Amino acid sequence: MSNNFTEIKNIFVDGEVFDYVNLDKSAQAYERLVQTLDKPLKLILFFGKPGTGKTFLLQKIYNDYKDKKGVIFFPRPYFDEKEFLKALYKEVFKEEAPIFSGYDEFLSVANKKFNDEKTSITVLIDEAQLYPHELIEKIRLMADSRRFKFLFTVHKTEKEDVLAKDYFQTRIWETIELHNSSLNEVKTYIEKKMLFHNKFESLTLFKDVHYKLLIKLTDGNLRTINKLLYKMFEILEYYEKYKPSTVRGNLKTKHVEMAAIELGMINA
Repeated sequence: MSNNFTEIKNIFVDGEVFDYVNLDKSAQAYERLVQTLDKPLKLILFFGKPGTGKTFLLQKIYNDYKDKKGVIFFPRPYFDEKEFLKALYKEVFKEEAPIFSGYDEFLSVANKKFNDEKTSITVLIDEAQLYPHELIEKIRLMADSRRFKFLFTVHKTEKEDVLAKDYFQTRIWETIELHNSSLNEVKTYIEKKMLFHNKFESLTLFKDVHYKLLIKLTDGNLRTINKLLYKMFEILEYYEKYKPSTVRGNLKTKHVEMAAIELGMINA
C-alpha cells in the first residue's frame, strides 16, 4: 500500500528529463553553450563530473533548437564508424542511409544533398569519452568540412582528466565545464522538483540542517542527491506504513543518515 512518501520518493527517480530544473550553474552553462553554437567553431568540449546535469542540459538545448538551428543529439555512444555515419545521415536527411565505405563517401553524398552551400549541422554527442579514438579522428575530419559542428560531452573523473587526452586537448576550440551544485542550488533543485509534482506542503519537511547535510554527503552532485533522497523517502515510506508515530513532524537528520548508511556513503 502506497502513501504520501511513495509519491515523493518517485519524484527523485534519476534520469527524468521531463522535469528538468534550471539552476544558476545550468542557466549559465546553457547560455554559454547556445552562444558557442552560434560561433564558427568546429569542435566544442562540454565536460563535468557524472551527475552534474550535462545530459539534461543537452536534451534541453536539443528540444529548444532542433527545429531552428539544425541540431542533432546522440545520447548514446557509437563504436563503429559505419553505424555512426548511417545514424547521422538518417537524422540529417530523414531517410534511410545507403551503405558508406567511410566518411569521405558520406561527405560527398551529403554535400550533394544539402540545398544551401552554407548549410551546417550541429551534432551534440553525449558520452564522447566512450567513442573509439579512430572514430573521434574521423569526426574531427568531418568537422573540417564546415558542414558539421560537433559538441563533445565527456565525464571528468578524479582518476582521469579528460582534457589530458590528446585528441580532445589539441583539437577543441572551446571548453565549457559544468560544476557540482552549491547549497542554494540544491535548495532550489529540491524545491522545484517538489513544486513541479504538486508536493508544496512537503517542502516544510526540509530545514537548513538537512540541506547542509545533503551537501556534505553528496558534494552537490545531483545524481547522488537523487539516489539519497529516493532512499530516504523509501525509508520514510516504510515507517509511515509500520511505525507512523516515528515520522510525524519535521524530517530528522537520522533519516538522511540512515539512507546514507544504506547507500554506503557513511559507515554505520
